[in-house]
Amino acid sequence: MRIERPFQKKSDFDHLRKVVMRETTDGPVPLLEFAVDPELMIEISGYDFPAGGLELIPELLTNPTPEALRVGLHLMELSRAFTAATRYDYVTTLPIVPIPRPIHRTAARLEHEVKKDSRPRGWQEEHQGLITNREQFQAFPWPSKNMVNILPIQFMADRLPPGAKLMALIVGIFEDLRAVMSFEGMAFATIEQPDLVEDILERLTVLTEDLVDKTAAHPATGAIFYADDMAFNNRTMISPKLLKEWVIPRHKRIADACHKHHKPFLFHGCGQIDALMEDLIEVVGIDGKHSFQDNIEPVEETYRKYGNRISILGGLEVDLLARGTEAQVRKRARQILEACAPGGGFCMGSGNSVTNFCKIENYFAMIDETRKWNEEH
Repeated sequence: MRIERPFQKKSDFDHLRKVVMRETTDGPVPLLEFAVDPELMIEISGYDFPAGGLELIPELLTNPTPEALRVGLHLMELSRAFTAATRYDYVTTLPIVPIPRPIHRTAARLEHEVKKDSRPRGWQEEHQGLITNREQFQAFPWPSKNMVNILPIQFMADRLPPGAKLMALIVGIFEDLRAVMSFEGMAFATIEQPDLVEDILERLTVLTEDLVDKTAAHPATGAIFYADDMAFNNRTMISPKLLKEWVIPRHKRIADACHKHHKPFLFHGCGQIDALMEDLIEVVGIDGKHSFQDNIEPVEETYRKYGNRISILGGLEVDLLARGTEAQVRKRARQILEACAPGGGFCMGSGNSVTNFCKIENYFAMIDETRKWNEEH
């Protein structure tokens, strides 16, 4: 289903930046997503994506084959075509550190997937990690700094739609810790081998710091969107004490690598992270918070608590986009806008990402209701 009407007349990253930095309460409420699944971008933009290419996308996060790299070029062009069609204020791109990240895939198809040839969904290895002891850590094929890949930034810099900048998605160090150790392996190691956990985190931080520094330094980059899920629906994955000791100071180093180039550092973190919010704001220095679920805390409540200190990004429940009606989506979008938009520092979007099992008509309803709100105000 192609989009019939863009969200706005033209992209305007300068306005988006002012909103996420809480420098203005004037002007329209921008749209912002951490990610829109490629299947939806293809449907909406009409881009001719290579057959079978979606299945190679996970390889881009590890050591991609030449075929996967060609798919990566198409993915960047798809992102540009999507922005041109919808008039978001940015083009999403994914600079990477090529670390082995084992991902399992399921052949199951979900009821509301946009296309029957959607790529299988994946999940992280929970039980058996690539690193379980000091010997495996020493033998692990750690990439060097010169393997940090900002090719997506360089490739897209001269291809941006007028008024747009690049939004660089960065995989977080706690995410990668779980990827290389497995969740169970990490959990046991926090007790049995804490020095190993810290050494892995430090190696990941040095690489991610360098990636963010090089990415944020590029003039085409508008902001860093850093993703590090650290919690379940009701608590953090490991104790807040350990996260504050091991992860938060390293997040600050990564945020500093962004801020030294005067670029916004936006944080995507799923789950119940109330125990970490003060540290994320005061120690790390995040400029905006993304990822919300109503069963954890409605976005309006997060805005009430923190909206005078950081920007609040998105918040419309993914479950509603997947299973609700257009009328329900419009009603909920209007509720969120009425609570969060007047004070500024708010962007409309999904609570997590626009997945390939979301209904396109519901996604369009969210966009259109935001456009109507802006026209009315």
